[in-house]
Amino acid sequence: MKRPGNVLTAVLAAHGGRCACHGACGKTHTGDDERCNATHSAKNKPLLAAPQTPHASEVQNAAAPLAELRPWCWACWRDALAAERARVSEQRSQELADMQIDLFDIGTDTAA
Repeated sequence: MKRPGNVLTAVLAAHGGRCACHGACGKTHTGDDERCNATHSAKNKPLLAAPQTPHASEVQNAAAPLAELRPWCWACWRDALAAERARVSEQRSQELADMQIDLFDIGTDTAA
């Protein structure tokens, strides 16, 4: 009886043993296809399975279906995740600022 593999094994089999980052980490990769050169066989630096597009929350990342997972090296994943969280935080801050504009609009006539 064949023993089923884990998620990382399935992701590596489907997408190869090389980090899938194409610059989401903020770095310019030097590979021929502008992909990170980190591989699963690199000594003491195994890859992890994570969503192709990082989500800001751990819950969203953990809930990603297998079809969305790609191999990532830890350095690229950490930096891509930080960039996504910063983007979402900035977006939320801007939305909050936009919602509060009317609260401080003193240029309108508010005769009671």
